[in-house]
Amino acid sequence: MPLKATSVRLDDETLKRVGQMAEAMDRPRAWLMAEAIRQYVEREEWFIREVEKGVKAADERRLVDHADVKAKWEAKRAAQMD
Repeated sequence: MPLKATSVRLDDETLKRVGQMAEAMDRPRAWLMAEAIRQYVEREEWFIREVEKGVKAADERRLVDHADVKAKWEAKRAAQMD
């Protein structure tokens, strides 16, 4: 898929840091920014999907009692301490 050019406004310090990271990775600065945006979009899309699943579960009254969740995590934490 062909790439499209866009612009991003960054403060001097952030741009400097992006440049340093790109140099350390032996990648162009544009590649690093595109990769960062791609990862951000994927993470946010995942989050939105998960929230939508939670809202749907709540609408369908498929809820878990707080005490049950707390007990589960306390048991898991106790097992890790052993």
